[in-house]
Amino acid sequence: MIVQKQQFQLAYTFEDGQEIPLTLGYETYGTLNEARDNAIYIAHYFSASSHAAGKYHADDAAPGYWDALIGPGKVIDTERFFVVSIDNVCNVAPYLPNVVTTGPTSINPKTNQPYGLDFPVFTYRDMAKIAYQFLSKQLGISQLYLAMGASAGGFQVLELGCEFPTFAKRITGVITNAQNPTWTSLTVLQPAMRVLELDANWPTKDAKEGLQLAVQMMNTGAFTSTFYEKTYPRIQDDEATYTDLKIPATYEVALSQTIKQNLPVLDPTHWYYTCKATMLQDLARQRGSLQEAAARFEADVLLISCDDDLLQPSSYNAEFITLLKNAHKTADHFHYQSTYGHMAGILDIKPYENRLKEFLQ
Repeated sequence: MIVQKQQFQLAYTFEDGQEIPLTLGYETYGTLNEARDNAIYIAHYFSASSHAAGKYHADDAAPGYWDALIGPGKVIDTERFFVVSIDNVCNVAPYLPNVVTTGPTSINPKTNQPYGLDFPVFTYRDMAKIAYQFLSKQLGISQLYLAMGASAGGFQVLELGCEFPTFAKRITGVITNAQNPTWTSLTVLQPAMRVLELDANWPTKDAKEGLQLAVQMMNTGAFTSTFYEKTYPRIQDDEATYTDLKIPATYEVALSQTIKQNLPVLDPTHWYYTCKATMLQDLARQRGSLQEAAARFEADVLLISCDDDLLQPSSYNAEFITLLKNAHKTADHFHYQSTYGHMAGILDIKPYENRLKEFLQ
């Protein structure tokens, strides 16, 4: 499936009152039918983009991140559905050629300089509102067949279901939660923001040392210890590191090399803002309580989680599903085990394919 990146513009007012002209990228797969009732919205996770499936060219090294799930004859069958995905505000990879985003590196038309840290704080509720405006007003979609997202993308579709209860008939959140866990904020996100601030080159794009450590924090939290022991094994004859404080172990070097491959397309300030947005996620905010937020839902809800996920634990999924059921909503929780941990929702989809198929019937 060969796909093309497109873009749209809209003016959006953030909570601090700033109206920012946004330009965001998007991709579509399949065809919107005449009744306009076969649309599926896919929201992307923290470090991904709207490239959810297919390839830009036949010789691309890799397809979109959920290509195993989205395409002709697949679970999300593009011969049946019209699928839309959008690049987030402050996408962490603004230097990737096929990412179109507005964030701190974008030019503020009022000053003709990059926004930098004057860019407004954004949330995944903002992204849900932006997606709603684009999908409903520019694409003319009055109701989604499904809104689905993984991790931070799941934050967005849960916000969509809460803010616009009748807009999606079904919502699927994968490796996500109604509230970002405090543990995740204090072990992965807040330390990443602090280490970026400590970089001598902060807040410029040259704050690469801080960025590398921030990315490492996210990566190590996203997989299980078993995965890391197998992927970055300890070498028994690694003697140099025992004799010199400055010589790293071979597994340190291996992980560093892996992370450095992606650093050129990432921006420190965009990473910082996305960390903050992830920390801020709280479906209960301004809605009274999580129970009251659950009562707002009209869509059928399916939450899919991995029991080995440290960043978005399954237990919180179960608690929110209970709140939905107590509010007499149609809701279900599917969970499984995987050494991929948090990233199982992207890299290990076989366990939940059949359950998602049933949900789409």
